[in-house]
Amino acid sequence: MRLTRPSLALVAVLSLTAVAACGTTGTSTGSATTASVSTALKDTTATGPVDFKTAPKVSLGKTPISSTEIERKVLTPGTGTASTKDDALKVWMTVYNGSDGKQLDDGFAKGRTALGVWLGSKNYIPGITKGLVGAKANERLAFTVPPKDAFKDQGNQQLGVKPTDTLVFVADVQSVTPVPTSIDGTQTPSPAGLPTVEFKDGPTKAPTITIPKTAAPKETKQATLIEGTGATVEKGQTLIANYQGVLWRDGSVFDSSWQRGAAADFPIGSGQVIPGWDKTLVGKKVGSRVLLVIPPADGYGAKGGADGKIKGDDVLVFVVDILGAV
Repeated sequence: MRLTRPSLALVAVLSLTAVAACGTTGTSTGSATTASVSTALKDTTATGPVDFKTAPKVSLGKTPISSTEIERKVLTPGTGTASTKDDALKVWMTVYNGSDGKQLDDGFAKGRTALGVWLGSKNYIPGITKGLVGAKANERLAFTVPPKDAFKDQGNQQLGVKPTDTLVFVADVQSVTPVPTSIDGTQTPSPAGLPTVEFKDGPTKAPTITIPKTAAPKETKQATLIEGTGATVEKGQTLIANYQGVLWRDGSVFDSSWQRGAAADFPIGSGQVIPGWDKTLVGKKVGSRVLLVIPPADGYGAKGGADGKIKGDDVLVFVVDILGAV
């Protein structure tokens, strides 16, 4: 159930895993060094407005820069509450190789947009989410990512990063958004002819999805079982969700973030998940619970997927709780 990221932008080259067709799950652990002044970054500066349009003028100071732990330095103080690993951030980031100061990725380059990063994600090298814990909205900060929190002893030949190189990030944090572990609301019954959904053990546990004894729809069907009150999900955002997928033919579970015990995060509306998700989840409200019935044309096609669990003619049924979008 994998779709690869199509570009070599920061979101791709610094990811640990490809995006799952229905999301990659996991929870990052650890936190950044909270010292107000980093030893490794003592000479690092970045000038210019924090307006999320203008690239900062960065001077790393003397190189090489090296650290054995994540170190942070606030360059422009932010506002509001410091982020935790349960929050999602909208950020602009530029990345450097600390060994020689070479810029590896420019998040402010023409055509680039803010990156939505859920701090509970395992889609990125651990140092990204660890380094951003504690950041505030409207803040500019620099943080180091030592090899153990980046590419370990393998380095990254594609980026020109050696196993001993420390990475340096300069990040402008546009927003900090809390992401709940479950959604609230009264669930409405499924429309006639579609599977029924029960959360017998509460909204943090996997639901029971019961398939009707009728033929599966030939076109994608959707129903909002709980209407959220949050922001509208937009194309290109990072969606954070819990979901469960079953097969119409026998009701068997082929994928479930609830069963794994951790939500998933993935780009939506940009061709990096199955078409049925892109077509239905963009435009929904955060906090919604959505029932989806997806035939092969909007799923995995004639080849099937999920390591052989999904056949080429299988119709898929999903329940998706939209926890956040950034």
